[in-house]
Amino acid sequence: MQTFFSHGKLLITGEYVVLDGALSLAIPTKYGQRMEVEFRESDTNNTLTWYSIDSDGETWYQEEFLIEESHTEHFDPAPYRLHRSVRLNEMELCNINSVSDSLVKILNKSCEGNPWFLEGGSYTVRTYLDFPNNWGLGSSSTLICNIAKWAEVDAFELSEASFGGSGYDIAVGMLGGDILYRSPEMWEGYVYNPAYRGNLYFVHLNQKQNSREGIATYRSKPVNKKVVEQVSDLTENLIKCTDFDGFQQLITEHEALIASVIEMPTVKEKHFSDYPFAIKSLGAWGGDFILACGDKNTPAYFKDKGYDTVLAYSELIK
Repeated sequence: MQTFFSHGKLLITGEYVVLDGALSLAIPTKYGQRMEVEFRESDTNNTLTWYSIDSDGETWYQEEFLIEESHTEHFDPAPYRLHRSVRLNEMELCNINSVSDSLVKILNKSCEGNPWFLEGGSYTVRTYLDFPNNWGLGSSSTLICNIAKWAEVDAFELSEASFGGSGYDIAVGMLGGDILYRSPEMWEGYVYNPAYRGNLYFVHLNQKQNSREGIATYRSKPVNKKVVEQVSDLTENLIKCTDFDGFQQLITEHEALIASVIEMPTVKEKHFSDYPFAIKSLGAWGGDFILACGDKNTPAYFKDKGYDTVLAYSELIK
């Protein structure tokens, strides 16, 4: 049996503007997704049986695909194609069809990149997500990375052919470490270890934000090169910052800048105006995790307001 694991991610700086090449800081989480692949020789039809298991241990998706060879008169770089064979019950078909279509697209793209992928037998795949799906840590990107590792193909190409986005989440998942990111062609590993990490908390806003909707809204506006430069400068200053007060000032500037671009109030203005420390949105605004500067009283503050998932930096970050 083969086993693969990819870490989830958080984008500390550069949300939205990373799409236009702003220098951005992203870090991996301890939580991620594991994938187990079992191979067996088959005398009849070759199949791929897929199980997806959530963080509660429940199988939320199950389907079997038929692996067939493509027969064309011209050269086909992907000799194997997947076809749906067995589905779950009819009541679940609407959701399952969407998942299956995405999965087929990703796996067939992998066959194009590696003609020997899915060759010569049948497979059983089980994926295990070890964080709640609504946390927004990258259930899709960790899946893409695990499939790319299994198929030995380019993860960025798989991502572009399926879910899209800037690709920073793919870089984190493939490297498993902190990164400074501009584009799939321009990124590097980095070690981010702020001295004030004991004063940093991650708070979940009790809802999942659709990042693709946020991207579409941002993309509807013209690129502001000055903002791209400003975010890049803020990222440079943040990774050099050794002072907690200075860090709070930088993320407050970052919040105000992005708020002006996407024309939305900051999360502190909207929900936590009485909070005495700086707060920053992470990723798509309006959901998922936020970064809260604070002290020992921070968890109690947010839990009193109904936000029960409050994680210290050391609890969430790899």
